Amino acid sequence: MKNKEVNQKMKINEELAELIGIILGDGHMHTKHNLFTIVGSLEDYYYYQDYVMPLFEKISGKIPSIRKRNDRNAYYLMLTSKDLMSYLTNKIGMTRGSKINASIPKIIFSNKKFARAFLRGIFDTDGCLKFSKQTKKINYYPRVQIALQKSHLATEIGTLLKLVGFSYGSWEDSRFNGAIYYNISGKKNTEKWIKEISPSNPVHISKFHFWKRFGYYIPKSTLKSRLASLKTKTL
Repeated sequence: MKNKEVNQKMKINEELAELIGIILGDGHMHTKHNLFTIVGSLEDYYYYQDYVMPLFEKISGKIPSIRKRNDRNAYYLMLTSKDLMSYLTNKIGMTRGSKINASIPKIIFSNKKFARAFLRGIFDTDGCLKFSKQTKKINYYPRVQIALQKSHLATEIGTLLKLVGFSYGSWEDSRFNGAIYYNISGKKNTEKWIKEISPSNPVHISKFHFWKRFGYYIPKSTLKSRLASLKTKTL
């Protein structure tokens, strides 16, 4: 696909809304170059390879590169696209550089499908599933959690959660320059989240399926061990 064709066809839809969530989660838009960088843990490799890279390619017409940084125990996904950078900054209103002044694009609030897709991108990169013991000896009680550095973007997540019908608890952690946490708690709410937001990251999906099958979660378990317990290589 030629870049000119991509530029003409580029428009806001659920796929782009999700990509915006991914970028505002673990991504960075270079201040001078038309470079996008997404950084995730080693366990995010399959999410990057099987989902994020094809998503970038479908939207921009270009395939990102991916490399491992052993010194940081992380994978870096990188893409240079003038068309995508121009569209996101000039049409959508996103800003380059530090996300401390970033905000959720207004177009995301205009459509619940866009809102859910955006939340999927944010959750897959900056969220997790937590399981606590409560009064039992096993980690059985589920919570959906999203944590973002304190910013305008972080405070807007609550408005977006309300828009798509999720009740939540939130708090601010003053350590490490501050962070805002959102919790969506309980079995019914967690199942609703998986059904309606439909995460794409195998790390989250495998946790959910393990909990559903066995009724508990093993803290610090790996993606590989969960897939082995579920007797599957993919989800």
